[in-house]
Amino acid sequence: MTALVIIEGIVIALLVVLVAGLLRSHAEILARLHALDGGESSGARTDGLQVSRRSTDTVPPSVSGPTPAGSSAAVALRDSRGFVLISFLSSGCSTCRPFWEALGSGAEMPSPDVRPVIVTKDATEESHGRIAELAPDSVPTIMSSATWDQFKIPVSPYFVLVDAVNGTVVGEGAAGSWDHVKDLLGAAMADAGHNGSTTTAARSRRTEASLDAAGIRPGDPSLYRNPHGGDQ
Repeated sequence: MTALVIIEGIVIALLVVLVAGLLRSHAEILARLHALDGGESSGARTDGLQVSRRSTDTVPPSVSGPTPAGSSAAVALRDSRGFVLISFLSSGCSTCRPFWEALGSGAEMPSPDVRPVIVTKDATEESHGRIAELAPDSVPTIMSSATWDQFKIPVSPYFVLVDAVNGTVVGEGAAGSWDHVKDLLGAAMADAGHNGSTTTAARSRRTEASLDAAGIRPGDPSLYRNPHGGDQ
């Protein structure tokens, strides 16, 4: 009788180990399938846009590369104006579709100062024909795996908001809908001290910041030069 109890205990223990192994394997398979579909990677969750403090040396001067139409394009990320919203999207990502559609239909930005650009991976990693179909005429679409690597993008869809005056990231992350992205962008801008205002005072402050970044100080002769020749 004692031997039978011991044998039953061993069998139960083996079954527990077997079931645990199957559950772990099943979870890994689901995680990999989710990642292949463009969902969140199993290594890190990105539930929303988070205020970021990347230094300027981690942000490239611009996003550049070929377009789906076969030309080339570049969008400056520093020493420029306003903000640049980089939307990292894919042709094979089902969760990216609403964002392709939203951007194509003129999605509202949290501020008129925000300019959108879509970045996909190179044609060697994407369906070039599908990207050409999805790419909106109103938003620049650039195919650049290098940009994904430079920003260390963990998943698509993913969004990075850059202050193009000084080349810093204001916020970044993933979201489930465009309204969510817009709300989170607004919150990230507010947390970083940008209220999205387009008043004369706000524009003046940003203009001064742009001039300062370019090394132009108050009283600089270039500020008073007549564009038609000679000095004013």
